[in-house]
Amino acid sequence: MPNREFSTPNKDLVIPTPLKSGDLVGVVAASGPPSADLLNEGIRFLERRGFRVRTGRHVYEKNGYLAGTDDQRCQDLNAMLRDAEVRGIFFARGGYGVMRVLDRLDSEALVQDPKVLLGMSDVTALQLSLYSRLNLVTFSGPMIAGQVGVGLDPISEKSLIEAVTQSPEGRDLWPLESTIKVLRGGRAQGRLIGGCLSLVAALLGTPHAPNFTDCILFLEDIYEAPYRIDRMLTQLKLAGVLDKAAGLILGHFVGSDDEDLGEEAERILMELTAEEDIPILSGFPHGHVLPNLTIPHGVSVQLDTDQRMLKVRLDLDSTVGLG
Repeated sequence: MPNREFSTPNKDLVIPTPLKSGDLVGVVAASGPPSADLLNEGIRFLERRGFRVRTGRHVYEKNGYLAGTDDQRCQDLNAMLRDAEVRGIFFARGGYGVMRVLDRLDSEALVQDPKVLLGMSDVTALQLSLYSRLNLVTFSGPMIAGQVGVGLDPISEKSLIEAVTQSPEGRDLWPLESTIKVLRGGRAQGRLIGGCLSLVAALLGTPHAPNFTDCILFLEDIYEAPYRIDRMLTQLKLAGVLDKAAGLILGHFVGSDDEDLGEEAERILMELTAEEDIPILSGFPHGHVLPNLTIPHGVSVQLDTDQRMLKVRLDLDSTVGLG
């Protein structure tokens, strides 16, 4: 059984203070324009859970496939980052657009005042960038005008709330009841990073792509044809990402007709990593369909397929900012 040694990045891990009832959270649309009805449903969900909610000034703007202009979306996000009363920032929906504002993000505001950031899909670009530049832990989970607005299943709801209101230390992210498949067994430890495959691939070659050495890489995607999944995974292979990873985790892969492409993704990944003696999982309940477990993006974890364990171990890192 492989046992990959872990190399800690030469930075302190920054974990925002968990949210509590009564905290103010901001909701912004940094990508595509959200449905007003779904956004309102998502906001009501947050309020029922005890949070106060403030929406971005331009959250209902539309500019083609974007939720307003780059200036408007960036203004909303930076305003939330600079507001000391706002303790968390939740993203309305995915689509496309976050990459266009990465270079204009007020990262110094996050350095001075780390906040809980929750999102996925297109937000993957922001999460990887913040991990690469600031070593900031964010949370890859349901979008407010997406799965939250439509309605979460009990498992996904519990995972989301626990993720943003409790310290991740010691949490075993491997769900007790799941259909996770072990494609290749083994043990590994490293930083848990990744997200939507298309955004991970899109960041390669930019200053916002992290160092993937010794990471536990999780991937998921939706509405991509098998050949496109193949192309993007091959891009990760050619860029050295798959060779550097200590472990790999596949979440939901869904095609354009809502068909399950999990087995296609498994086949492609196993072919591309045939020479890599690292643990590989598939069917992890995370992604664009439910259940969607919220993943603390950037934390150090221990993966052991024999024990069916994916445990957060903050003692592997120096940490700052954890309340």
